[in-house]
Amino acid sequence: MSAGLRVALVEDHVLLAQSVGLALRAEGLDVVAGDLIGEQELIESLSPGADMLVLLDLDLGEPLVDGVRLIPVLRQRGARVLVVTGTTDRLRIAAAVEAGAIGYVGKHQPFDELLDVALRAVRGEQVLDPCERHELLAALRAHRKDVERRSAPFRALTPKESLVLDELTQGKSVESIATEWVVSEATVRTQVRGVLTKLAVRSQLAAVAKARAAGWRS
Repeated sequence: MSAGLRVALVEDHVLLAQSVGLALRAEGLDVVAGDLIGEQELIESLSPGADMLVLLDLDLGEPLVDGVRLIPVLRQRGARVLVVTGTTDRLRIAAAVEAGAIGYVGKHQPFDELLDVALRAVRGEQVLDPCERHELLAALRAHRKDVERRSAPFRALTPKESLVLDELTQGKSVESIATEWVVSEATVRTQVRGVLTKLAVRSQLAAVAKARAAGWRS
């Protein structure tokens, strides 16, 4: 086993972390657990460097939330990162790989398989097939292009039109918006017409549906 290598467990599932930690220590490895109080505290508790392999969960709960954003920080410090996750979202896994993870292993896999992948990573072996890596990153790029395409019409909205659309998505009527903003209904309807034209839809309901489908936020 790699001499002097530290393995860090960043996992909020206590039983899994304990089981993996015991198995890795049985292999003669120096295993540490990250402090999950906060992102900065986590990094400081690990003291990541080139001698460290981090086994990182992507769903860490508050206040860390998303492990993907930790990967670039860990990589900048020289550590390698193997994602150990329960997610089946291929786009999140792809984002983790893009951020610098050397690979991933699912928590749903038998423990022996999970441990085998971790030990291969410890030995510096390849844990992600190049073809799968290419497929993951290609899917992520395609997803981003689709999001860009769907969000393009919304960038043409003026600030006022964006506010009106935001109110409509909250179920407010033209009348209630006018009352709340202390303006005439005609003024609000003018903004609504601008929204419908730029989004190429014929009704407020269709505009709201298009905004929700695109994941739009004002």
